[in-house]
Amino acid sequence: MITPFEALDIILNNMKPLGKQKISIFEADKRVVADYIYSKLDLPPQDNSAMDGYAIRFKDIQQIPAKLKIKGTIKAGDSIDGLSVGENECFRIMTGAFIPKGADCVVEFEAAKEENGYVEILKQKKLYANIRFKGEDIEKNARIDLIGEHLNPYRLARIVSTGNIFIDVYTKPRICIIATGNELVYAGDTTPFATIDSNSLFVKSLLKEELNLDIDYLGISTDSQEDLKNLMETALNYDIIITTAGISFGDYDVVTNIEKQIGIEWLFKYVKQKPGKPFAFGKIKDSFIFSFPGNPVSTAFCSFFYLLPALKKMMGLKKYLHIPIKAKLKKSMVKRNDRVHFNRVKVEFKNDNFYATPFETQGSNIIESIAQCNGFAMVESFRLGEIAKGEEVDVFMYDFKSIFEKRR
Repeated sequence: MITPFEALDIILNNMKPLGKQKISIFEADKRVVADYIYSKLDLPPQDNSAMDGYAIRFKDIQQIPAKLKIKGTIKAGDSIDGLSVGENECFRIMTGAFIPKGADCVVEFEAAKEENGYVEILKQKKLYANIRFKGEDIEKNARIDLIGEHLNPYRLARIVSTGNIFIDVYTKPRICIIATGNELVYAGDTTPFATIDSNSLFVKSLLKEELNLDIDYLGISTDSQEDLKNLMETALNYDIIITTAGISFGDYDVVTNIEKQIGIEWLFKYVKQKPGKPFAFGKIKDSFIFSFPGNPVSTAFCSFFYLLPALKKMMGLKKYLHIPIKAKLKKSMVKRNDRVHFNRVKVEFKNDNFYATPFETQGSNIIESIAQCNGFAMVESFRLGEIAKGEEVDVFMYDFKSIFEKRR
């Protein structure tokens, strides 16, 4: 049986971007940049004022106070053609307004006193004080390298400010999910003794929140082989197929029962981990298939630990691996087998250290554990018995922001 990191390597080695497409920046939120972008202009387009104040010549304020004649006012957007500052002259100037010829310094209003068409400069200033230079932010034809980066409001602001409207991004993968099991019912159905399919909503919500990806929910297959085969025919139109449950060796594990009939080529099946031991990954024609266990914590962990990095790489992101943090246990844990455990923990930050409190029960059916916690604490295969309070563990955070959220 392979280890979690061997399984992850196999998955990632099979992932690559699907291609590029050109889209409008107004549709580009959370997309991944696929090519260099070049500025179409200088920003600022000309030297301009960083303050409301007076555009002056530096040589005229060598002696303070200095009295200057006001020639007029320049606002942001005004043309400065034909305007110039001569000896002992100045212009009132607003933030963002272009600097007139001859001026090489801006004195803010607060450092001056204005009266009867003249201004008295009260504080010494340095040469080029409060002036923003042409191309200071970015020069025309400058290359913007955001390849492999998610587009967020900050990066989109960079792009749109340079005159670009269309950009190349990596193509999004098409993804579908199928839940399996006679016992499953759809959300909202409270039929006695039935189990609501929460796994599909979890995966759908996770990928939307983390990657802005939409998943088509193909529905619930019963344990009938024909039922699942019919749904799989539709699923073959997608780049990524996700199934939940039916991957073990029981009589009614329907994914296992039809794998040869529909041509699934498993690259691995079963991983030496807890939760999520019966997890498989493979190929079927032009699609990849992730078959997760039916227990909700197992699906949650496998989606987080394997599916997210895989999709990030497929989307062209250059940073796709989870990076763990070190945390000290606030309570002991017990491990009784040689699998790699990923225990649910609640991490907090105190006194310059991360501390992890294990959830009271680690059953893979306990949805409350993933709802109340924010990370998976890894316990390596060689560690057996008690993992004592105060020991340090690697934690893969699935809700890092919650550590620093202030609650009233």
